[in-house]
Amino acid sequence: MKREGRHLSVRSGSDEVYRVTRLQDGRYLWCDRYGNTGGDNIDLVREIEPGTGYAEAVYRLHGAPTVRQQTRQNELKRQPPQLPPQLPAARERGREYLRGRGITPDTIEHAENTGMLRYADGGVLFVGYDRAGTAQNATRRAIDPGDPVQKRDLRGSDKSYPPILPGDPAKVWIVEGGADALALHDIAKRSGQQPPTVIVSGGANVRSFLERDDVQAILKRAERVTVAGENEKNPEAQAKADAGHQKQAQRVAEITGRDVRQWTPKPEQGKDLADMNARQVAEIERKRRAEIEAERPRAFTQESGYDSGYDGPSFGR
Repeated sequence: MKREGRHLSVRSGSDEVYRVTRLQDGRYLWCDRYGNTGGDNIDLVREIEPGTGYAEAVYRLHGAPTVRQQTRQNELKRQPPQLPPQLPAARERGREYLRGRGITPDTIEHAENTGMLRYADGGVLFVGYDRAGTAQNATRRAIDPGDPVQKRDLRGSDKSYPPILPGDPAKVWIVEGGADALALHDIAKRSGQQPPTVIVSGGANVRSFLERDDVQAILKRAERVTVAGENEKNPEAQAKADAGHQKQAQRVAEITGRDVRQWTPKPEQGKDLADMNARQVAEIERKRRAEIEAERPRAFTQESGYDSGYDGPSFGR
């Protein structure tokens, strides 16, 4: 645990997993890495150690003797996340959600075939695997905007196993979310470029994945590595995210021995790659409709682009 002003940063290794804030009345509230509020410190103890009762959590916080015998940490063994069955209804709803965010069917199919994209009831899953092909990390993204928890990791997930969307091995991007990876492939194809290989970090402050041999091998083979940033909701969040991305870039530079490019969308382009892609698709559709209404003779195709001055991510070497 690291103190940062009025906040406490709860970390697992080099990754921040929870953030605790002290309110003016002295109470503490915590949230997870996605900003989902979880409650007070008692709730946090029970979140970290499922099955802990209220009284036990209070005892733990006060440093008093426990009311039950604790299993030693080294006796606990993490169980990999259990992926739900891929039911047709959940798959179709997930695909519909992604298409609604501007992701093309070709990119969806590619992500499905690699196993990086899976589905759950009410959500899409972005999955990372070990060398044996066992899922070790899965993040669920809700498809209903009214869902109180928009993002969460399935129990047993280990962030050091990042979801990876294969592409050009010479160009590697590191992005925060799975939707960003899908969007980046479509942005690249729309600009006439081969889509890059995309590694999903799971957050600006996550770096444990960079210590895996297989991830380092991908980075070392690449001719260019880009760390993608995002436009955050306020200056404090922006500074924290930028610092996290800078540390990711520094570690990649240490691994590869080469300069690492950092990229963030312009504010008018959207919050992140997923938002940027959705806006591009909406603009293409708007211009297509305008051409139909004006009965213009020329055919406007998505492949020709909607603007001769492309201002998106650079995929050149």
